[in-house]
Amino acid sequence: MISLNKKAMVVVREILEDAEALGCEVIKMDCGATIIDMGLNCSGSWKAGVLFTRASIGDLGTVSLGDFKLNDEYSFSAVEVFIDKPLIACMGSQIAGWKLGEGEFATIGSGPARALARVESDWYFEMTPYKDSYHEAVLCVQDIKYPNNETVLEVANACKVKPEDTYILISPSTCIVASMQVSARIIEQVCHKMFEKNFDASQIVLARGKAPIAPVVKDELKTMGRINDALIYGSETEFWVDSTDTAIAKTIHQLAGKTSSPNYGELFEDVFEKAGRDFFYVDHDVHSIGKIQIHNINTGKSFSAGEINYSVLEKSFLK
Repeated sequence: MISLNKKAMVVVREILEDAEALGCEVIKMDCGATIIDMGLNCSGSWKAGVLFTRASIGDLGTVSLGDFKLNDEYSFSAVEVFIDKPLIACMGSQIAGWKLGEGEFATIGSGPARALARVESDWYFEMTPYKDSYHEAVLCVQDIKYPNNETVLEVANACKVKPEDTYILISPSTCIVASMQVSARIIEQVCHKMFEKNFDASQIVLARGKAPIAPVVKDELKTMGRINDALIYGSETEFWVDSTDTAIAKTIHQLAGKTSSPNYGELFEDVFEKAGRDFFYVDHDVHSIGKIQIHNINTGKSFSAGEINYSVLEKSFLK
């Protein structure tokens, strides 16, 4: 059986061995756990972003960097992911589904440790029967503070591992690592929406996606808006599925933001503000992708929906 945590630990050890060159900082906690800071109190780097992303999917895919041309004057970096087991890599690992702590101290965990813990509130496991079993745990966190000992012990206990075998990768929104790893959630974004629209995501054979890496800014809210806009308006995905033309045609337009989101065309920062800066009050259909194409391996027919919205990206990235 594939162990996401075992595979992710290969990536973690690569980071630990080359932390300084990667712009990362390693902190040993009192409880024995290891925090790997990848952009909060350090600079991070392009390679650190790739490694964080690989760890977040249990190293069950390929992550590469490229270019995104916005207009005749500006171009930005881009990240592309190729995944052939998305229900394990994305739903069983990458998606942020594990709420840790309460109130102002709460954070949301993603990464392979989720598949060890499979806590009841992490409802994304309704989409996959996958469960990991390993003696080390790798959790990924996007936050503006380090987790405390209490939170890390909660992780270790839920994963049934020793605190000293618990590794927390952390980055805030306002760094290159976070901007990259959020844009790399393209396949994840589609999979959970397929589930919500009653399309059987287990029919996915192969998937890939590409999205621009939003330029970071020190303002947390503005950066958070930009990295979501990169996904909503700049992403493009390709899926090969073992399904029927009828099922694909019925669902595909419900997956693209242009034809499903009530707030399409608005900057995510504005949508988030109107929701009281609370993700729970943001309409679920806002979390869509820009463009999607689906190939049916049964009939050979292809379908497409959505678009890359360059005008919204110009407002988000340049103003």
